[in-house]
Amino acid sequence: MFVGAALLVLAAVPAINLNAGVWQKNDGQEWWSESALYNFDFALPFLSQFFYPHGISTNPDQVFIGKEDWLYLGEEYGKTITGVRRGATVEDERVAGAIGQATASWNRWLNHNGISMFRVMLGPDKATIYPEFLPDWAQPAAATATDTLLANVKRGLYVDTRPALRTAKSQFSESLYYKTDTHWNSLGAWVAFQAFEMDIARAEPGLRLLSEKDVRVLEVNQRQGGDLAKFLRLKETLRDNEVVIDIISDRPIETKQYDFETGRLKRSGGNPQIHTAQRPLLVKSEQALNQKRVLWLRDSFGTAMAPFMAATFSETLQLHYDAANPELFVRLVNTFKPDYVFITVVERGARRKRFGSLPPLISASGKPEILFQQP
Repeated sequence: MFVGAALLVLAAVPAINLNAGVWQKNDGQEWWSESALYNFDFALPFLSQFFYPHGISTNPDQVFIGKEDWLYLGEEYGKTITGVRRGATVEDERVAGAIGQATASWNRWLNHNGISMFRVMLGPDKATIYPEFLPDWAQPAAATATDTLLANVKRGLYVDTRPALRTAKSQFSESLYYKTDTHWNSLGAWVAFQAFEMDIARAEPGLRLLSEKDVRVLEVNQRQGGDLAKFLRLKETLRDNEVVIDIISDRPIETKQYDFETGRLKRSGGNPQIHTAQRPLLVKSEQALNQKRVLWLRDSFGTAMAPFMAATFSETLQLHYDAANPELFVRLVNTFKPDYVFITVVERGARRKRFGSLPPLISASGKPEILFQQP
């Protein structure tokens, strides 16, 4: 019976994959290859649906299941579980020192080039704000690598949004992060942005800020599962809450999005969320509170924050920091000539090697040379 069942599976799986045309979905794959004939992807949603109610992840390297159906990012992405559980290490101290030195150097370089303010905003990992839904075995240590990083950077250059988010989660009935996604929702983004703008206003007293009376929770809708649900092949099965935020204004914010390199208009109208740009994307909003130009390097945590940025600053040049190598960054500073430079980075990405890169050297004449120091 065992052998018969095994032979039945060995015969059925290729038949299912051939009927579904699996090899056609992967360029260059032959239909007779093992990876095409014995691809079990079709079975994973059924396995996940069976194991999910028992708290068992079918893809634990990418996602694990917490309490009350909260999903968290797995070890594959920056060793998030290990980092949370073990706390800060000697290596974390070394990395933090290098990043602190580089950040201070970039601040001096930007000031030398007429930029009046440079800030790095940390977007906390979901586990940092909602540790109570982590499994008991994944509870965070008291002192974290993020604490070590912040202790090694010059005071004022980093904006730590963790305290504001921790306070706000007890003040709102809605959650600040998605249960089935790695990101904060619009409400979490607003709480973080409010903390950020209050910080930068201390350096620029004349800035006009969005206030609590300008932003309200309009409604809470249902949406399908997020990126973590997708890892489990349960994106269409699981449900999450979408908190809809409304920015109230006498003059509604209307944005225009341009490819900065070509000047081509890509989209106009409304004030939508903006996914991370891999090419420089210029967002103009004439009705913004401040007629200021911002060079904004960001990751996907900036998506839900983009409407607040557009409502506050008239021009934001957006680009993923991974695409902004030092040479391109210098060119954007020189051509766009921003008033401010901001970086929004998720907590787990804040200690990456690229943030230890140093700026160009400044020659004896006082002019910056496009010659980059090594970290």
